[in-house]
Amino acid sequence: MLLPGVTVDPEGPVDTFNPYPISFAISDANFIPLNNVNVYLMICYAVAAPAPSAQQCQPPYKTRKFKAGWRDHSLTADRPFAIVLDDFLRFDAPAKFGGADISIIVEYQPWLVPVRQEKEFRFATDLGTDGKLYWVRRPTEE
Repeated sequence: MLLPGVTVDPEGPVDTFNPYPISFAISDANFIPLNNVNVYLMICYAVAAPAPSAQQCQPPYKTRKFKAGWRDHSLTADRPFAIVLDDFLRFDAPAKFGGADISIIVEYQPWLVPVRQEKEFRFATDLGTDGKLYWVRRPTEE
């Protein structure tokens, strides 16, 4: 209960006809503040519609991408922040967003603890009956 509880959650479904912005909320699920919070994105794959049913991770999968605005945050239970992935998951027209498998890594330092920690959150899109793509949590690979 007293351990840091960083969480990552998608901010809504993805409309394949108008998919942007694609954003995720980063928050602290505990009352212990987190310092020096940095967020990174790893893309397993991102494909245009219509997406093939089975995809394999494309090299360089383990490459961490980030934007300057994703670095050096302080995170408290009442001050979440959001990251927008549009620059990394955009397709040129007329192609439409078809799906993706990504990992979001949150690196942080708990308040008063001089040790950096990180946690990986993996998400993949799944087509809903309404025609929208939903981000579904996937197990992370060790």
